[in-house]
Amino acid sequence: MAGRRSRAVLSGAIAGARLATKAYEPSLMPRSAVDQGLVAGGSFLTGFTAGVFVSFVFDLLPLKATGPLLRTAGLVTAGSRTAHVLSRDQGVAGPLNPRQSAWTEIGAEVVSGVALSRLITQPGSRIARTGAVAAFGATTVSDASSAVSKQANIPDARYFATSAGVGLVSNVALAGVIAAVRLGGWIPSRAVRSKPLAALLVQTIGSAVTAGAVAYTARVGVSRLLGKIATHNRAIEVAYSQAPSSSFVSGSSDSLVRYESLGVQGRRLVSEVVTSEDIEEVMGEPARADAIRVYVGVDSASTEDDLVDLAIAELKRTGAFDRSTIIAASPAGTGYVNYITIEAAELMARGDCATVAIQYGSLPSLMSIHKIPKASRLLASLLTRIRAVLDEMGSPTALVAFGESLGAITGQAGVDAASDGSDLIVNRALWVGTPPGSPLLERLTARGTPIFDHPSEVAKYLKDQPAPDIMFLNHANDPVTKFGIEDLYRLPEWLAEPSRGRGTNPDQRWLPGVAFFQGLIDTKNAATVVPGEFLSSGHDYRADLAQFVKAAYGFDDVSADQMGRIEDRLRESEVKRSAGIELGTVQHS
Repeated sequence: MAGRRSRAVLSGAIAGARLATKAYEPSLMPRSAVDQGLVAGGSFLTGFTAGVFVSFVFDLLPLKATGPLLRTAGLVTAGSRTAHVLSRDQGVAGPLNPRQSAWTEIGAEVVSGVALSRLITQPGSRIARTGAVAAFGATTVSDASSAVSKQANIPDARYFATSAGVGLVSNVALAGVIAAVRLGGWIPSRAVRSKPLAALLVQTIGSAVTAGAVAYTARVGVSRLLGKIATHNRAIEVAYSQAPSSSFVSGSSDSLVRYESLGVQGRRLVSEVVTSEDIEEVMGEPARADAIRVYVGVDSASTEDDLVDLAIAELKRTGAFDRSTIIAASPAGTGYVNYITIEAAELMARGDCATVAIQYGSLPSLMSIHKIPKASRLLASLLTRIRAVLDEMGSPTALVAFGESLGAITGQAGVDAASDGSDLIVNRALWVGTPPGSPLLERLTARGTPIFDHPSEVAKYLKDQPAPDIMFLNHANDPVTKFGIEDLYRLPEWLAEPSRGRGTNPDQRWLPGVAFFQGLIDTKNAATVVPGEFLSSGHDYRADLAQFVKAAYGFDDVSADQMGRIEDRLRESEVKRSAGIELGTVQHS
């Protein structure tokens, strides 16, 4: 039994090392050494688990059957490597048959790990052991060299050392947890080791109790962390410690919503509404009206109905139903509504617009997936109420929607829920960086609604036809719009395409057990931004937003000169906002 275990562990280690090496291949985003270590560590764990399992399976087979199988695995491994090299030399983006080739390559790596472990542990055959170790070393070095050569920036020795260390530590920590669980069962079982059945029962119960204790400790730790993050929503920042003076925003002295209840993101939003002076300075003409920003925080009322009632009351109080445009924005997880979008719209409308948003949570978007049903209900109810008021008034006001990232998913779900069949309740919509899984996006794109990657595509589209009422903006290299748990076992459609779009690496490929961890880290790194330095890449849409706001909401009376000044103003505003945020929070004694 000990021999089987040692062979299984060695098989897993070899297969894990092979997958960890492939984890250095490029994906959508550049990775730091620490992030690369996490990707390699996750990939190693997948390969290790598969290698251990397959090793035990081989031990269950008759000895005469395993020899031919292992020899076949060697041939398949060699064949998959040859196919990969040939496809690369021919300039083909990835394997010639990506799905089958990926599974074949990873499967062959796992089975060949089992084969090598048998050769290495075979007694009395020094030549076989030496050859096996040499083969493992040569193929690993070859794959590492191939993976690194595809990177845009070649990593240095320090990068490799750091990433290897992080990957090792992460797996050692996991192994420590598993060992603790096993130890928790083994120690009490020693008291009844003379009775095998009793010892097995005690060991099982002890391991289960220890695993439960570990899980409970982890849950408490995560809960405390989430609690600290949520508490930040109530923090008062120095730059936004005073309620705004304009009666046209929530949180002012005239507002029905307490400024303190708006949360961090809400207070920032209502404090930076575009003024008449701003409009005249940037647009070179007088403002048409005072821009309105209505925001209801998650702490502003106790029930969903009350939150919506408060938003409608604020819209009526500020005179929003008399504006030419009402933007119903669905926030991201923390309550964030992209300031750039709203500021651009207010400038282009010369103040003749109102924005309304209801916060549904206070955690980052990745931790707020479970809030999607609540967010969509809130938006659907809000849109239905707004539309009822507009219809009753016979108002020509355009009701438009906006959402970015998780806000795009919740926004589309809310619009879909509030709409009657194919007739959407909103006149127009702009959704940015939509993650996978939106039924509305899939339905509309199936009918021909385009997904744009860059303003140049919009300009080309508008030469032949008017702008679509619903506009989707997704960068081709945005991991947020592509990553899903299905990446564990399924080739994404976009990676099966020979041309993946702007900003992608033609050498990126899908490998089961590797691509999931690459996509997870890519999603984390998708929106690393520098204030004022607008880019059009990954999940950073700042450089695109003004042009898309103009096209999506029909602001056709904005000249090229005005657009240039708007772009400059948006960058200046972001730098100023960032400086204010860096001042920190008010210290309470």
